[in-house]
Amino acid sequence: MADLNNLISPFFLNDKEIRKIIELVFFSYRDFTAGPDQILEKLNFGRAHHRVIYFVGKKDKITIKELLGVLKITKQSLSRVLNQLVKEGFIIVSTGLDKRTKNLSLTSSGLSLENKLSTIQIQKIKRVINNFNQEDIDGFKKILYEMIEIDNKKTFQHLNE
Repeated sequence: MADLNNLISPFFLNDKEIRKIIELVFFSYRDFTAGPDQILEKLNFGRAHHRVIYFVGKKDKITIKELLGVLKITKQSLSRVLNQLVKEGFIIVSTGLDKRTKNLSLTSSGLSLENKLSTIQIQKIKRVINNFNQEDIDGFKKILYEMIEIDNKKTFQHLNE
């Protein structure tokens, strides 16, 4: 285990310390996504598929417009991924109230896949987070939240209402 004194400088954060944080974000995210990536690879899916499945599962009947706002991707990028997920039976597209709106929902296969992918990440977080007290966890969440740009904070808050 890395010595936290070599990772944290309590007095100031110079560029060398900031670079350590960049590396921590990189390695932790890579390892956080590794389990789901293995499952997705077997289905010829990637992380874009995972994000779509996750957020469609998070908010049933999310509109395509809302999903584009969450993911911050082009319609063309979403279309490629979404068409594959629909074709392979993981997502259903239905017409909204005004006929122009398209709502997205997970099928039972989609729900199963979302649960499998999220369970891996939930368990990883639980294993790590159990080693810390509430103050540490709240500080970590605060740092992550403050890294989000203001417009994206609104999206995050909307998703978690």
